Amino acid sequence: MVRKHAILFKAGGDDGNPDVDPYAGTLGALDIDCQVVPVLNFDFLHLEELEERLKNPQSYSGIIFSSPRVVEAVGKCIKNAADWANLFAFTVGEKTASEVEQLGLKPSGSETGIGSALAEHILSCPIDKPLLLPCGNLSTNTIADTLKERGLEVDRLVVYQTVPNPELEEKIRNAIQRFPTLDYLLYFSPSGVKATIPLLKGMGVDLSRVKYGAIGRTTEAALAEHGGAAFVAEKPTPHHFAEALAREATEQETQHQNGMTF
Repeated sequence: MVRKHAILFKAGGDDGNPDVDPYAGTLGALDIDCQVVPVLNFDFLHLEELEERLKNPQSYSGIIFSSPRVVEAVGKCIKNAADWANLFAFTVGEKTASEVEQLGLKPSGSETGIGSALAEHILSCPIDKPLLLPCGNLSTNTIADTLKERGLEVDRLVVYQTVPNPELEEKIRNAIQRFPTLDYLLYFSPSGVKATIPLLKGMGVDLSRVKYGAIGRTTEAALAEHGGAAFVAEKPTPHHFAEALAREATEQETQHQNGMTF
């Protein structure tokens, strides 16, 4: 099999090393050589307010952890995680759940994979107090809106803001230069799409020859706004992303064998 080449546009918390990135490692088993480009940086906000809320676990039924960045913010502010150990710690995705466990809390709902499904999971639980929802400045309101519509109280607090990586253009150029061809652009956030597509076009990259991959439906929608049709992971895990890419590759090969153009 001819090896393919992909750039993974991920958050700034990832160190950009494909040797340790779980997505790059899983895709490598499919003969996909990967370069990981950190698209975004994060600045924490309102941590004093978060700390005050975390001092009062008796006021909440639990915390909703919508991203690893939220876990990091809570970790900076929580004084005694044991005070929250008997409350709900709702999570989206396996990576977030793993980091919640490192705080000493028991994650719930990670198998749901997306915000809307997590909201339904939360609604099936015995909630009798507000839920604390720390989030980023670009986070959607899917979870909070769904819960509020069904009568649950949500205490939403922005605890980090997303900013572009100041070295993004240089890192993209370096990644492209490492490959003889560029076959896939793989995205993990809508903000990553917004930050990189204009740069790629400005560099003269022929995007018509590239296949796009998205970690979820919101990222898929962002790519569609820029004219890109993407394959989508069923859930935000390395395994599901690799499955989606493998299906896409099989469809391409079938079309090629049938003499179709795409």
